[in-house]
Amino acid sequence: MDSLAPFDEAHLLNDYAALRQRAAALEEQVPAYLQRISETLHRVSGESDLANHHRSLLVSARGNAMLAIENYHQAFPFLQTAESLVGQLDRQPISFEGAEWRDALLQRLDELVDDAVVMIDEAELRFDQAKDPDPATVPQSMLDV
Repeated sequence: MDSLAPFDEAHLLNDYAALRQRAAALEEQVPAYLQRISETLHRVSGESDLANHHRSLLVSARGNAMLAIENYHQAFPFLQTAESLVGQLDRQPISFEGAEWRDALLQRLDELVDDAVVMIDEAELRFDQAKDPDPATVPQSMLDV
């Protein structure tokens, strides 16, 4: 975000809204994917090199999914504080008397969004890494029924 003063309030609010959507998508998708990885991992049977290879890949994918969850959870306090600031901005009419106060809120919102972006970016990166391999690619012949 790294906005320069004066803040483009509409742009900053759009950035915040997009960030909230990204966090919500992660919160919806990652736990379910982690569950798929874990279920598949527990079903891989046998002691062959190929079975061990798939286990290793799934353990790595599970770790990346868990790191994704950790990262987006770390962003939540920043997003909640940002939500509070947005509420304050909505209640404060734009006026000359309140301009300095409003600018201070916008600057703090920009800082919160910047911090949360780093965490959400990392969460998305880890989630992408967790998707390789897809648990569905484990051969059915290797899975316990």
